[in-house]
Amino acid sequence: MNEENVEEKKEDKILKTDIQGFDDLFAVGGIPKGNSVLIAGGTGTGKSTFCRQICLNLVSKGKNCMYVSFEESIERIKKSMYNFGWDAQKFIDEKHLLIQKINPLDILRMKFGSISGSGSATEISYKIKPLIIPKEFHPEVIVVDSLTAVISASLSKEKNYRVYLQQLFSFFEETGATSFLVTETEQIPTQFSETGIEEFLADGIIILYNIQKGDGRQNAIEVLKMRYSEHQKKIFAMEITNEGIKIYPERQVLLYESP
Repeated sequence: MNEENVEEKKEDKILKTDIQGFDDLFAVGGIPKGNSVLIAGGTGTGKSTFCRQICLNLVSKGKNCMYVSFEESIERIKKSMYNFGWDAQKFIDEKHLLIQKINPLDILRMKFGSISGSGSATEISYKIKPLIIPKEFHPEVIVVDSLTAVISASLSKEKNYRVYLQQLFSFFEETGATSFLVTETEQIPTQFSETGIEEFLADGIIILYNIQKGDGRQNAIEVLKMRYSEHQKKIFAMEITNEGIKIYPERQVLLYESP
Protein backbone atom coordinates (compact mmCIF):
# COMPACT_ATOMS: atom_id res chain seq x y z
CA MET A 1 0.00 0.00 0.00
CA ASN A 2 1.52 3.36 -1.03
CA GLU A 3 1.70 6.44 1.20
CA GLU A 4 -1.23 8.12 -0.53
CA ASN A 5 -3.52 5.15 0.17
CA VAL A 6 -2.35 5.03 3.79
CA GLU A 7 -3.24 8.71 4.21
CA GLU A 8 -6.65 8.16 2.60
CA LYS A 9 -7.33 5.27 4.99
CA LYS A 10 -6.44 7.51 7.96
CA GLU A 11 -8.75 10.24 6.62
CA ASP A 12 -11.63 7.72 6.49
CA LYS A 13 -11.36 7.28 10.27
CA ILE A 14 -11.27 10.99 11.16
CA LEU A 15 -14.13 13.48 11.33
CA LYS A 16 -12.88 16.90 10.27
CA THR A 17 -15.14 19.60 11.69
CA ASP A 18 -13.62 22.38 9.53
CA ILE A 19 -14.11 24.81 12.42
CA GLN A 20 -11.16 27.19 12.18
CA GLY A 21 -8.35 26.01 14.48
CA PHE A 22 -10.30 23.19 16.13
CA ASP A 23 -9.03 20.20 14.16
CA ASP A 24 -5.46 21.40 14.79
CA LEU A 25 -5.92 20.52 18.48
CA PHE A 26 -5.73 16.81 17.58
CA ALA A 27 -2.70 14.81 16.51
CA VAL A 28 -4.83 13.03 13.89
CA GLY A 29 -6.34 16.27 12.57
CA GLY A 30 -9.87 15.81 13.86
CA ILE A 31 -12.18 13.69 16.02
CA PRO A 32 -12.01 9.89 15.59
CA LYS A 33 -15.17 8.83 13.77
CA GLY A 34 -17.75 7.01 15.87
CA ASN A 35 -16.79 8.77 19.10
CA SER A 36 -19.51 10.07 21.43
CA VAL A 37 -18.48 13.52 22.65
CA LEU A 38 -19.90 15.65 25.46
CA ILE A 39 -20.01 19.37 24.68
CA ALA A 40 -20.03 20.88 28.18
CA GLY A 41 -20.21 24.47 29.33
CA GLY A 42 -22.23 27.21 30.96
CA THR A 43 -24.84 29.52 29.48
CA GLY A 44 -23.64 31.58 26.52
CA THR A 45 -20.46 29.61 25.87
CA GLY A 46 -21.46 28.62 22.32
CA LYS A 47 -22.25 24.92 22.79
CA SER A 48 -25.21 24.80 20.40
CA THR A 49 -23.46 27.07 17.89
CA PHE A 50 -20.42 24.78 17.94
CA CYS A 51 -22.56 21.72 17.13
CA ARG A 52 -24.64 23.49 14.48
CA GLN A 53 -21.50 24.77 12.78
CA ILE A 54 -20.09 21.23 12.59
CA CYS A 55 -23.35 20.08 10.99
CA LEU A 56 -23.36 22.90 8.45
CA ASN A 57 -19.73 22.31 7.51
CA LEU A 58 -20.42 18.62 6.92
CA VAL A 59 -23.69 18.96 5.00
CA SER A 60 -21.93 21.53 2.79
CA LYS A 61 -19.72 18.63 1.70
CA GLY A 62 -22.64 16.30 1.01
CA LYS A 63 -22.60 14.47 4.35
CA ASN A 64 -25.74 13.73 6.38
CA CYS A 65 -26.29 15.20 9.85
CA MET A 66 -29.14 14.82 12.32
CA TYR A 67 -29.80 17.49 14.95
CA VAL A 68 -32.14 16.48 17.79
CA SER A 69 -33.43 19.28 19.99
CA PHE A 70 -35.08 18.59 23.34
CA GLU A 71 -35.62 22.32 23.96
CA GLU A 72 -35.65 24.73 20.98
CA SER A 73 -38.15 24.57 18.14
CA ILE A 74 -37.02 23.77 14.61
CA GLU A 75 -37.82 27.32 13.51
CA ARG A 76 -35.69 28.84 16.28
CA ILE A 77 -32.78 26.57 15.36
CA LYS A 78 -33.02 27.52 11.69
CA LYS A 79 -33.24 31.20 12.63
CA SER A 80 -30.12 30.96 14.81
CA MET A 81 -28.28 29.41 11.86
CA TYR A 82 -29.45 32.13 9.49
CA ASN A 83 -27.96 34.70 11.90
CA PHE A 84 -24.53 33.26 11.04
CA GLY A 85 -25.30 33.18 7.31
CA TRP A 86 -25.98 29.43 7.28
CA ASP A 87 -28.86 28.42 5.00
CA ALA A 88 -30.17 25.45 6.96
CA GLN A 89 -33.33 25.14 4.86
CA LYS A 90 -31.29 24.54 1.70
CA PHE A 91 -29.68 21.45 3.22
CA ILE A 92 -32.96 20.29 4.76
CA ASP A 93 -34.53 20.43 1.27
CA GLU A 94 -31.54 18.52 -0.13
CA LYS A 95 -32.13 15.88 2.59
CA HIS A 96 -28.63 16.19 4.04
CA LEU A 97 -29.75 17.95 7.26
CA LEU A 98 -32.48 16.56 9.50
CA ILE A 99 -33.66 18.64 12.48
CA GLN A 100 -36.00 17.01 14.98
CA LYS A 101 -37.79 18.62 17.92
CA ILE A 102 -38.65 16.05 20.58
CA ASN A 103 -40.38 16.59 23.91
CA PRO A 104 -38.21 14.68 26.43
CA LEU A 105 -41.34 13.85 28.46
CA ASP A 106 -42.79 12.04 25.44
CA ILE A 107 -39.73 9.90 24.83
CA LEU A 108 -39.42 8.99 28.51
CA ARG A 109 -43.13 8.09 28.71
CA MET A 110 -42.81 5.98 25.57
CA LYS A 111 -39.92 4.01 27.06
CA PHE A 112 -40.83 3.85 30.73
CA GLY A 113 -44.56 4.51 31.06
CA SER A 114 -45.62 7.08 33.66
CA ILE A 115 -42.90 9.57 34.55
CA SER A 116 -44.40 9.84 38.03
CA GLY A 117 -42.94 6.49 38.92
CA SER A 118 -45.42 3.73 38.00
CA GLY A 119 -43.16 2.66 35.14
CA SER A 120 -40.09 0.63 36.02
CA ALA A 121 -36.69 0.90 34.38
CA THR A 122 -36.48 -2.89 34.59
CA GLU A 123 -39.66 -3.19 32.50
CA ILE A 124 -38.25 -1.16 29.65
CA SER A 125 -38.84 -2.32 26.10
CA TYR A 126 -35.46 -2.48 24.42
CA LYS A 127 -37.22 -2.58 21.05
CA ILE A 128 -38.01 1.11 21.44
CA LYS A 129 -34.99 3.08 20.27
CA PRO A 130 -33.85 6.09 22.32
CA LEU A 131 -33.96 8.19 19.12
CA ILE A 132 -35.76 7.69 15.82
CA ILE A 133 -33.73 7.87 12.61
CA PRO A 134 -35.71 7.65 9.34
CA LYS A 135 -34.99 4.37 7.54
CA GLU A 136 -33.30 5.89 4.49
CA PHE A 137 -31.34 8.53 6.42
CA HIS A 138 -27.80 7.57 7.44
CA PRO A 139 -26.26 10.38 9.50
CA GLU A 140 -22.52 10.81 9.82
CA VAL A 141 -23.11 13.09 12.81
CA ILE A 142 -25.90 13.11 15.42
CA VAL A 143 -26.29 16.05 17.83
CA VAL A 144 -28.42 15.84 20.99
CA ASP A 145 -29.21 19.26 22.45
CA SER A 146 -29.41 18.82 25.37
CA LEU A 147 -29.05 16.00 27.89
CA THR A 148 -29.81 18.54 30.62
CA ALA A 149 -33.38 18.79 29.30
CA VAL A 150 -33.81 15.01 29.49
CA ILE A 151 -32.72 14.73 33.10
CA SER A 152 -34.91 17.73 34.03
CA ALA A 153 -37.88 15.82 32.61
CA SER A 154 -37.06 12.69 34.60
CA LEU A 155 -36.18 14.12 38.00
CA SER A 156 -38.88 12.08 39.72
CA LYS A 157 -37.30 8.88 38.43
CA GLU A 158 -33.56 9.36 37.96
CA LYS A 159 -33.04 5.63 37.39
CA ASN A 160 -35.01 5.98 34.13
CA TYR A 161 -32.60 8.66 32.96
CA ARG A 162 -29.60 6.46 33.72
CA VAL A 163 -31.04 3.55 31.76
CA TYR A 164 -32.00 5.85 28.89
CA LEU A 165 -28.50 7.30 28.86
CA GLN A 166 -26.84 3.89 28.68
CA GLN A 167 -29.14 2.92 25.82
CA LEU A 168 -28.46 6.18 24.04
CA PHE A 169 -24.69 5.65 24.03
CA SER A 170 -25.15 2.02 22.89
CA PHE A 171 -27.46 3.28 20.14
CA PHE A 172 -24.81 5.70 18.89
CA GLU A 173 -22.28 2.88 18.79
CA GLU A 174 -24.68 0.79 16.70
CA THR A 175 -25.25 3.58 14.18
CA GLY A 176 -21.52 4.24 13.76
CA ALA A 177 -22.25 7.99 13.78
CA THR A 178 -20.07 10.51 15.56
CA SER A 179 -22.29 12.03 18.24
CA PHE A 180 -22.20 15.32 20.11
CA LEU A 181 -24.23 15.62 23.31
CA VAL A 182 -24.72 19.08 24.81
CA THR A 183 -24.73 19.35 28.59
CA GLU A 184 -25.14 22.45 30.77
CA THR A 185 -22.59 23.07 33.54
CA GLU A 186 -21.25 25.87 35.71
CA GLN A 187 -19.23 28.53 33.87
CA ILE A 188 -16.01 26.96 35.19
CA PRO A 189 -17.11 23.38 35.85
CA THR A 190 -15.59 20.77 38.12
CA GLN A 191 -18.20 18.24 36.98
CA PHE A 192 -18.99 17.99 33.28
CA SER A 193 -22.44 16.39 33.33
CA GLU A 194 -25.53 16.14 35.52
CA THR A 195 -24.89 12.67 36.98
CA GLY A 196 -21.26 11.86 36.15
CA ILE A 197 -22.37 8.81 34.15
CA GLU A 198 -22.31 10.85 30.95
CA GLU A 199 -18.62 11.66 31.22
CA PHE A 200 -17.82 8.02 32.04
CA LEU A 201 -19.70 6.72 28.98
CA ALA A 202 -18.46 9.42 26.59
CA ASP A 203 -15.37 8.96 24.43
CA GLY A 204 -14.64 12.66 24.54
CA ILE A 205 -15.30 15.77 26.61
CA ILE A 206 -14.97 19.25 25.13
CA ILE A 207 -15.47 22.19 27.48
CA LEU A 208 -16.47 25.66 26.33
CA TYR A 209 -15.78 28.55 28.69
CA ASN A 210 -16.93 32.13 29.08
CA ILE A 211 -14.25 33.46 31.45
CA GLN A 212 -14.42 36.81 33.23
CA LYS A 213 -11.32 38.88 32.49
CA GLY A 214 -11.38 42.23 34.26
CA ASP A 215 -14.49 44.08 33.08
CA GLY A 216 -15.08 41.72 30.15
CA ARG A 217 -15.38 38.07 29.27
CA GLN A 218 -13.36 35.77 27.01
CA ASN A 219 -14.53 32.63 25.28
CA ALA A 220 -12.22 29.62 25.37
CA ILE A 221 -12.20 25.89 24.60
CA GLU A 222 -10.54 22.80 26.08
CA VAL A 223 -10.39 19.19 24.91
CA LEU A 224 -10.44 17.46 28.28
CA LYS A 225 -10.68 13.91 26.96
CA MET A 226 -10.69 12.18 23.57
CA ARG A 227 -10.27 8.44 23.18
CA TYR A 228 -8.20 7.14 20.27
CA SER A 229 -6.41 10.44 19.66
CA GLU A 230 -3.69 12.51 21.27
CA HIS A 231 -4.74 16.12 21.72
CA GLN A 232 -3.58 19.45 23.09
CA LYS A 233 -4.07 19.59 26.85
CA LYS A 234 -4.41 23.34 27.30
CA ILE A 235 -7.21 25.90 27.15
CA PHE A 236 -7.25 28.00 23.99
CA ALA A 237 -8.83 31.27 22.94
CA MET A 238 -12.10 31.08 21.03
CA GLU A 239 -14.30 33.71 19.40
CA ILE A 240 -17.95 33.60 18.40
CA THR A 241 -18.02 35.83 15.32
CA ASN A 242 -20.87 36.70 12.96
CA GLU A 243 -19.63 33.84 10.76
CA GLY A 244 -19.42 31.29 13.56
CA ILE A 245 -16.79 29.98 15.95
CA LYS A 246 -13.06 30.46 15.48
CA ILE A 247 -10.38 28.86 17.66
CA TYR A 248 -6.80 30.07 18.09
CA PRO A 249 -4.39 27.21 19.00
CA GLU A 250 -1.53 29.70 19.29
CA ARG A 251 -3.28 31.63 22.10
CA GLN A 252 -3.40 29.86 25.46
CA VAL A 253 -5.92 31.07 28.06
CA LEU A 254 -5.65 30.85 31.85
CA LEU A 255 -8.84 30.22 33.82
CA TYR A 256 -7.65 32.33 36.71
CA GLU A 257 -5.55 35.49 36.76
CA SER A 258 -2.23 35.30 38.62
CA PRO A 259 -2.29 37.27 41.91
